[in-house]
Amino acid sequence: MTMTPAARTAVEGFRQETRLESPQSHGPGYIVHALGRDFHVSDEMARIFLNQVERVAESDASALVILRHAQGVELLMITDASSFSIRPGTTADRSATLAAYPRMRG
Repeated sequence: MTMTPAARTAVEGFRQETRLESPQSHGPGYIVHALGRDFHVSDEMARIFLNQVERVAESDASALVILRHAQGVELLMITDASSFSIRPGTTADRSATLAAYPRMRG
């Protein structure tokens, strides 16, 4: 997975489109869709995750990338065949997350 000039342009476009190029205030955060699941992450974690994926892409290798999300931590294997998306979260996403993962009692 080599980072070509065209791929670099696409990444920069992605950063601008999702507004991940600059720090933002805390809000609904972002949704990372990977492994068939949606992970609710903070603005900072979305930027960290994207930076780690870029490093893996530039090194032409595969690696486990850490993703800290609202329900815990995941290690995602990033390879040439990996696909993921990042989109801004909404208030509805946040309330759906809280309902989907009730606190355990016991």
